Amino acid sequence: MRQTKFFFNRVFFLVLITIIPIFSGQTGKISGIVVDRESGEPVIGANVVIVGTFFGAAADMDGYYFINNIPPGKYTVSVSSVGYGKTIINEVVVRIDLTTNLDIQLVSESIQLGQDIVVTAERPMITKDLTSTKATVSSSEIALLPVDNVSQIVNLQAGVIDGHFRGGRANEVAYLVDGIPITDVFSGSNSVQIENSSIRELEVISGTFNAEYGQALSGVVNIVTKEGSADYEGSVTAYLGSFISTNNELFENLDKFKTDGVKDVTLSLSGPTPIKHLTFFATGRYFRNDGYFYGKRVYNTTDSNPFMPTGDGEFVKMNYEYRNSFNGKVTYALPNWKFSYTFFWDDSENKYYDHAYKWTPDGTSTHFGENFIHNVQVSFYPSQRTFTTLKFSASNYDYKGYVYEDPFDSRYVYQYQGIPTSGYTFRHGGQQSDRYNRYTKTYLGQWNLESQVSKEHKVKVGAEVQSHELFNHWSTIVNLTEGQVDENGNLIFTVGYREPGSPGNQSYLKSPYQIAAFAQDKMEYDIMIINAGVRLDYFNPNTTMPADLRNPSRVNPNPNFPGAGLAKEVNAKYQISPRIGVSFPISDQGAIYFSYGHFFQIPNFENLYRNDEYIIDQGQSLNTITGNPDLDAQKTVKYEIGLQQVIFPNVALDVTAYYSDIRNLLGMEIINTYEGFKYARFINRDYGNVKGLILTLDKRFADYFALTIDYTYQIAEGNSSDPFAVYNDNQTSPPIESEKKVVPLDWDQRSTVNIQATVGDPGDWTIGLIVQYGSGMPYTEDIQISNGVRFENGGRRPTTFNVDLKANKFFDLFGIKMQAYLLIFNLFDTRNEYGVYSTTGRATSDLNTKYAGEINGLNTIEEFINNPGMYSAPRQVRLGLSFGL
Repeated sequence: MRQTKFFFNRVFFLVLITIIPIFSGQTGKISGIVVDRESGEPVIGANVVIVGTFFGAAADMDGYYFINNIPPGKYTVSVSSVGYGKTIINEVVVRIDLTTNLDIQLVSESIQLGQDIVVTAERPMITKDLTSTKATVSSSEIALLPVDNVSQIVNLQAGVIDGHFRGGRANEVAYLVDGIPITDVFSGSNSVQIENSSIRELEVISGTFNAEYGQALSGVVNIVTKEGSADYEGSVTAYLGSFISTNNELFENLDKFKTDGVKDVTLSLSGPTPIKHLTFFATGRYFRNDGYFYGKRVYNTTDSNPFMPTGDGEFVKMNYEYRNSFNGKVTYALPNWKFSYTFFWDDSENKYYDHAYKWTPDGTSTHFGENFIHNVQVSFYPSQRTFTTLKFSASNYDYKGYVYEDPFDSRYVYQYQGIPTSGYTFRHGGQQSDRYNRYTKTYLGQWNLESQVSKEHKVKVGAEVQSHELFNHWSTIVNLTEGQVDENGNLIFTVGYREPGSPGNQSYLKSPYQIAAFAQDKMEYDIMIINAGVRLDYFNPNTTMPADLRNPSRVNPNPNFPGAGLAKEVNAKYQISPRIGVSFPISDQGAIYFSYGHFFQIPNFENLYRNDEYIIDQGQSLNTITGNPDLDAQKTVKYEIGLQQVIFPNVALDVTAYYSDIRNLLGMEIINTYEGFKYARFINRDYGNVKGLILTLDKRFADYFALTIDYTYQIAEGNSSDPFAVYNDNQTSPPIESEKKVVPLDWDQRSTVNIQATVGDPGDWTIGLIVQYGSGMPYTEDIQISNGVRFENGGRRPTTFNVDLKANKFFDLFGIKMQAYLLIFNLFDTRNEYGVYSTTGRATSDLNTKYAGEINGLNTIEEFINNPGMYSAPRQVRLGLSFGL
């Protein structure tokens, strides 16, 4: 039955994408007027052409022209007309979803005397049509900064704190590449590694965003990748380095610099093909990072006696990351249409540090991922005013994790082996027993149409459909002969799974689908610019749920109680999201803007389908969590007002105030079955609000330096930071009453400062510097004299401070352009305390140690308390070299 339903879902999807028009902005616009320099009269019919492309326009009766659908970047614009000399404007910058105003004055041929006039465009310090906060980072800017990946670039932006956009929860951000979402709907995480070398422009929208963007509560990261160049270009960049720290008592085995701790090689190639109008771009990266957490093999996984270790005492990497990636694009462009095919692929292997296993480091799981995306895009330009785009993509995200690949591997030991019998003690053997294997397949079709229907109105409409296939298998390695003994009285251990459908061996296959449509109008007048739109989102979880939640089991329902074995279809959900943003240019030197919008996001699919067979632990304790396919979309209403103002030549100030009202966030409820057992399931119960103020001072590169300083004051409050809070509160004895009032959220950082500085002579040498400061985030204090009364997030952790540096030196060697690099993360090797003990608010001490008693192991209490996982990463130094091909 499921296969039949899956087949019809695919047929429905294929039919739908042929008849229904995400849609993210990938292009910008140039517009302006062409006039006679002497008389000021419009030059009717003047030709405005972007050199090296098919883009161009002719001025109308008023001298007005516009060119739409221009990929972001820097261009040269040529303007000519009969009776006038040619004018060439260099370095015209186009940004995603924005209009570049370019007014042009032509000079009569009789005056110009056959010589072309060449000028350099001056980029305005303010963006008049900016109706909400967003930051745009170009490929040239990325190259100068000490950043290694997209996440680091995003976390530099004002209002973003470790992936939390303006106080929202993690995984409330939509990531898009060339208009295609790359968010794994299972976990809400960014799924495919997009390398810096592939990025043409990156846009971070942390304020309200237009109706074309969906499935995000807090923000959007929109990436446009590079296309093939007209001439052959290429580069090879290689880094070698390692972590090195003077904090040897915390970070072991990092006291010496090594050249093989980090190995990073990137190769890029771009150019034409033998087929006319067909170009290609390709980049690949080989990345090996040994990490900075090292365990010591005091015990082997087979050990069980804490005082009889058999390990060799060698250091073992406990948070390494190995990754390979490739991005390729071919583009075929003609005057009236354009075709492109893009392929993304990455393959990864990594470990996560577990402090309990520091002396049994071979017992932690290894995690593997292989992801790819195929993206086909066709654009058609029926007229200068209108263009339409059709996109198709297929993606596959595949993840698995285990200690040993074979679940029946004889090296697996009894699941409770090596567990300490005293607190503050490292494990003395054993291994992590959980295993998982999951994949997400997504098929997507998009259509959008954009038309400059008049000088003032640019209308954009579109729709998309996404069809998903999710498979997840989670299991625990157990002793299948638990309690049995041999003839000598020794316990018999037989490794394996429990029966499918029992606790510790669960799986599901689901096929949900989504449909969305939007309409948007950008209205550009002299006194104001308005972005107004509306969006419709539809989601069908395409599954059933128990008819009676007090007798939910699909595997073994109790026939003596109501609802045994009965299920009901889960209803589809839909949301309508109105959004508007307005900018009031008050002069060439300033503008005021405000925006408002409703934003919805379907919860991560893992929270809809978890424990889909409703296998309830048959005990008195609360040990079971189930998903809820009937969850509503989470909702945020956002408000924002801001001011852009030029205060000195090349210096601008931006002031932004914002407020968010957040509802229907995920929480949990506890359900008691008819048989007296209990379980937790996800529901829409949590809420919060965020208010903040951002001050940004931007000094554009001139006189050998550029500087950006932003300060964010923010209050992020809610009834819960964690969807699992109710479940965790009920694990204590007696259970803790969950919060009903708003308290500071875990990421409520009241003051944040980011400084980006670049000094030097581009083309010769540059130094890029990033300085970040953050006030202490909350934690819940464990106060012994409070008689069990706790004050949720009533304490504050220490402040954090970090400096990163990148130095570039450009030179020629035998006619080859080369660059030498020095890249240092955490320049001063600062020990930022991200995690703290609840009794002290510090990572350095825990008052509960006085109740520890005798340690039944070889380690001291101080060795266990000294947890490197509570601190920021130590200093990392890389040396690099790059040369052009």
